[in-house]
Amino acid sequence: MKNDKLIKMLKLKFLTYLLLLPISTFSQGGSLFHTINVPIDYTKPNMGTTTISYELGAEFSKNKPTVFIIADAQQFYIRKGAVAGLQTTLLDLTFNVVGVIGRNNNQDLKELVTDNLGKVNWEKAHDIYSWQQYVNDINEVRKKVVGESGHIFLYGQSGGGFLVHQFLSIFGQYVDKAFTGAAVNYFLDAELGINHDKFWEEAIEQNPAFITKFKDLTTKNQIDRDLIAMLFQRQHFFVDSLKTEREHLLNILLANDTIAINQYKDKYQITAIQRFYASDDGIPIRVRLFEFIYPLLRNFQIDTNKLQPDKENLYFSAVPLIESYNNNLIKPQGMSFLPLHKLGTEVFILSGRYDHTADYRSQIALASSYPSHYVLIADDNHTFNNLKNDGMYQKLILSFFKTQTISAMGEIIENEFSNYQWKE
Repeated sequence: MKNDKLIKMLKLKFLTYLLLLPISTFSQGGSLFHTINVPIDYTKPNMGTTTISYELGAEFSKNKPTVFIIADAQQFYIRKGAVAGLQTTLLDLTFNVVGVIGRNNNQDLKELVTDNLGKVNWEKAHDIYSWQQYVNDINEVRKKVVGESGHIFLYGQSGGGFLVHQFLSIFGQYVDKAFTGAAVNYFLDAELGINHDKFWEEAIEQNPAFITKFKDLTTKNQIDRDLIAMLFQRQHFFVDSLKTEREHLLNILLANDTIAINQYKDKYQITAIQRFYASDDGIPIRVRLFEFIYPLLRNFQIDTNKLQPDKENLYFSAVPLIESYNNNLIKPQGMSFLPLHKLGTEVFILSGRYDHTADYRSQIALASSYPSHYVLIADDNHTFNNLKNDGMYQKLILSFFKTQTISAMGEIIENEFSNYQWKE
């Protein structure tokens, strides 16, 4: 029973890989919540159908622009009863706001990819939870809400931002404006040779003794490598002084202080994450995390002499799918950037200079894929704490969606957001 409570709590509060938006607890009337039938697999119509739900933040008006808030499989902030709150905290009543509740919430699909003993068919799971299925689901909701050829705005952060760009690569002709923050995209990192995981360089610059201590830790081989990676990766979301806390955590690991380690696991939600992965709710998340690391696999390996906690955490989370991929049992589809070059969509890319997952350099490259774009590199981190703490994150989103032209954003940034802009 205690484990069940943790799993239930996790669905509402846990951000598996990335710390994203605050979770709203606003309730909604039933008339704002809708369900439609969609194919289980858009490439295999004979597999039958499942359902996709979406929710409006307020009563729909044909006279307002419609903004879709997009979340991927490892984000939980879009759920029944939450969209009215998101309309208040991210946007306002100028817009129709639609939250698409992803297929990762569907129990029928989880049962479809597991046998009677609970063993997961990862090849089938990859097909059913691939990003192509998600963008097609979003497009079906688009057609239901605004019509077959109706246009929308898109918003997404982190993995949801990545999904926005994946949607644009296929259905971008239906999107007038798109705003993404920290849109993880490791296809660009791989193509450009960018290493977003700066942990090792930072750690040894802050404390050169970190190298020797880490080698001692790996030589002792008392603690599993996946736990080491997860502890240091999750630490980003829970501490202010990384230098001090990294050294403290490393010393505890060296001492193999199991009591203190277990306390860290609870503090960083690792115990809950591990239980979550062991349940069927973890299946679509692991597929999505595989999609994150897939572009990096060609040049990635675990290095016993150095730690890359962000990449390694992705790797260990996606091991079942990586094994299937290495055995040629699944064939991931990459994201094509060529269609983006032809779009008329106005795209705003918000990047954090000190983002440990979405490197600002690849965000610049992502922005350049669109003919009409604006990129703001904020003096901030992955979750844009500075902007959000000052109430400027919502203002930035609204400024973009309400501005008539992308060129007008330059003046707005200079007048109202220059204090938040990173300058070398």
